[in-house]
Amino acid sequence: MTNTQRFILFFLCGYIMFSIIGCATNIKVPTKITSYPLVDYKGVEHKYTDNFDSFIFPNDNKKLIQYCSFHFDWENIKAVYQKDENGKWNYTYIVNKNKKSFK
Repeated sequence: MTNTQRFILFFLCGYIMFSIIGCATNIKVPTKITSYPLVDYKGVEHKYTDNFDSFIFPNDNKKLIQYCSFHFDWENIKAVYQKDENGKWNYTYIVNKNKKSFK
């Protein structure tokens, strides 16, 4: 018996053993996203909580207002498509405090 045949036999025996025991069952991981971290162009992290099934981040200078659970303020999120320091094009997020925040 060659090493390849031994490996295949070992793999099949292990698979059968784990499937009998129940360790090879499929685990369902919840995919509902309830919060989203965002790092702005200054490197400051923000965290927004919302219904992300219908949530779309802005692009091309459009503004979105969300409540930041890190800073406890309403914030304006603006996406700008520009080159980064490496010369690659991507979206940069500019985050400012909303003028209607109560603080």
